[in-house]
Amino acid sequence: MDIGGTAIWQQAAGDTDRDYADVCLKWDVVLNGPGYAGPWPDCAKLLLDAEWSSRKVSDLKRFAEEMKARRPVRNAGVLTHRRG
Repeated sequence: MDIGGTAIWQQAAGDTDRDYADVCLKWDVVLNGPGYAGPWPDCAKLLLDAEWSSRKVSDLKRFAEEMKARRPVRNAGVLTHRRG
């Protein structure tokens, strides 16, 4: 398999006891971050105050600000879901 030039994303789809892969695939969405905290970047301080690690907040920031498909995601590459 030649994957040169292909964008590959890996996104968690829940934990062992919370599996959201079917929802993500059915609705063609990626769920990232807690809904209660509001949109990025407004939620950053709230998450840090709620003792989210700076790494998790940085991951959310990178997803929201830096991950951009060059063309519609359906054709942009490969998205894998993982649990746990």
